[in-house]
Amino acid sequence: MGKVKFIFCVHNHQPVGNFDWVFEKGYEVAYKPFMDVMLKHPKIKWSIHNSGMIWEFFENKHQDYIAKLKQLVSSEIVEVLSGGYYEPIVSQIPDRDKLGQINKMTSYIKNKFGSQNAKGMWLAERVWEPSMSKILSESKIEYSVLDDAHFAAAGMDIEKLNGYYTTEDQGFVFKIFPISQKMRYFIPFQNVENSINYFKHLVAKNPGNDTVVVMADDGEKFGMWPSTYKHVYENGWLNQFLQALEDNSDIVETATFSEILKSKQSSGIVYLPCSSYFEMSEWSLPSVERQSFESVLYRYGGDGEAKRFLRGGFWRNFLSKYEEANNMHKKMLYISTKVENYCNSQKPNVQDALDNLFAGQCNCAYWHGVFGGLYLPHLRNAVYNRLLKAENICNESSLKKASWKVFDFNCDSKDEYIFESEYQNFYISLANGGSLFEWDILKIEHNILNVLTRIYEAYHKTIKDNISRASLSNSEGDQIHTIHDGESIKVKEFGIDKFLVYDKYKRASLIDHFFAVDIKLEDCMFNHYDEKGDFVKSFYSAEIDKNSIILKRFGKVYGLDFFVSKTFTPTKNGYKVFYQIKNNSKNNCNICFAPEQIFALSSRTEQDLASLNAVDIWKRKDDHLKIEAEIVFSEKIDLFVYPIETVSNSDDGYERTYQGTVVVPLMRKTILPNETKEFSFETNVYGLVKSKL
Repeated sequence: MGKVKFIFCVHNHQPVGNFDWVFEKGYEVAYKPFMDVMLKHPKIKWSIHNSGMIWEFFENKHQDYIAKLKQLVSSEIVEVLSGGYYEPIVSQIPDRDKLGQINKMTSYIKNKFGSQNAKGMWLAERVWEPSMSKILSESKIEYSVLDDAHFAAAGMDIEKLNGYYTTEDQGFVFKIFPISQKMRYFIPFQNVENSINYFKHLVAKNPGNDTVVVMADDGEKFGMWPSTYKHVYENGWLNQFLQALEDNSDIVETATFSEILKSKQSSGIVYLPCSSYFEMSEWSLPSVERQSFESVLYRYGGDGEAKRFLRGGFWRNFLSKYEEANNMHKKMLYISTKVENYCNSQKPNVQDALDNLFAGQCNCAYWHGVFGGLYLPHLRNAVYNRLLKAENICNESSLKKASWKVFDFNCDSKDEYIFESEYQNFYISLANGGSLFEWDILKIEHNILNVLTRIYEAYHKTIKDNISRASLSNSEGDQIHTIHDGESIKVKEFGIDKFLVYDKYKRASLIDHFFAVDIKLEDCMFNHYDEKGDFVKSFYSAEIDKNSIILKRFGKVYGLDFFVSKTFTPTKNGYKVFYQIKNNSKNNCNICFAPEQIFALSSRTEQDLASLNAVDIWKRKDDHLKIEAEIVFSEKIDLFVYPIETVSNSDDGYERTYQGTVVVPLMRKTILPNETKEFSFETNVYGLVKSKL
């Protein structure tokens, strides 16, 4: 009689930049108790992948975990998988970095566990592109694990999947195990009997033949996901499941991936399209289209045949859905090239430069699904921090001469202007209103313009439709759900729906508004206003004059012809901007000119919501970053200050997140025909210690 060969694999990961207490909580409620229960069942074989951040955490804080795992590996009970060390989306980084990240992880595993090179690897978010077969083969990796949704996207019947399959690119062969979504949803959320009955069904369905079934998923769902600790450990689900496997050894037998590779032939050749797990194909779609896609899925049943032939977007779509994700990604590519040149020059600190680059490729801050991801400032800040550390290392080897570069930085077929110096970098977009969209303060390795634009998300409709019956996220019930169920609406605060505000443009500095003269702070903060000019999202021309850049545009204000010129000049601690606003019409015009600036600060304070009158200076300290931001205006003006706060989904409910602070000076003037008004300010960031940045 045939058996089910069951491969049980967990993937443990925390992003670069996550809080220390999150790592420790993961250890206490998931990683450690899972290991403790598995040790009680030495007959059960299993597989594990830990991201590099988890390995480093164990090395620094819990070496006993590694010691226990060594024992299991030496006993051939556990197989350890390789992967990109800092958990990048492998397909989205340069090939040289693919090899570097994988080799770093494979070397760590070999050195730590004294075994041969790891044969398999975990692909972050199971993001697959067909061209990956070649580079993964070249890195000496033989196999990976992908969802059955990948196979369904290729037109295959997931009920008939068995074992592993081979694919190739340019003749480079690679093996792929399909993960059972059914088992991912069974474990650990449904009764143990459901899994055992499913195994019995497979045995009856394939008499005399073995069936390979893979459950590979996040280790955090064994204790760290909402309500799972009580379910998995206090109520004993995991122990019961393992005991049931042992009690039913006549129908199910645990195995590792490598054992299956040795004992079974490939089940056939497959060519999988660009894909990930099915939920990712929904999340990566633009929000309105995502709602339409979900509607189509619902119309056709939502499972089975519908998901076999229907799918949404794929991971790269996040780079077009979120401009901030694309900026980070292109920054990473830009720094990768700098690091490559640095390494080729055989400079010192090569490994430090590579490690910081690799850490800046950690995937979590580049996208958003059911967890915070891109919406979490500390994760985005960590990416920029590590990329800027790598850039600083590359800069150390030579005296940095301040200069402008002109090239298509963000790959939108339009040139950006980048100023680089020993102290700071400025990135200017001509296409987005001649705005400043990145300001890297190199001494503290922080992009102080790293603020997220407020956009509509598909789940915002869910909040609006169900806010009257929402519950606070700290009121857990006894019922256990997967994070994909969507059966309950939890919020971290009541009234969160009033913060569902959407920006009309990408948040950046030096966005040139023309408001109604009587605009109020609340109108500006909640976007209850109309632009009286057409400069915000329009294209500016540019001219370089030594270290300055002069940005110009002819446009309309109240339907009248206007001309705006702004001269941007870097200083040691920031920049100066000199504006000229000319009325080219034959009519008088009362204007409220408002050049917006933003600051990605650590947290919101009482200072971040204010309507100030007749001021010529604004200051704001940030004790965490150890800086003080300052704007000095050429004349006394009124000033709006308000926070940018987003509403996003997380594993613990819908939450409001502070992204940054907006400072809007209001220059109210009457401009006569052919008259030019001038306005300037200087923006600086200083260290809280007396020495300047």
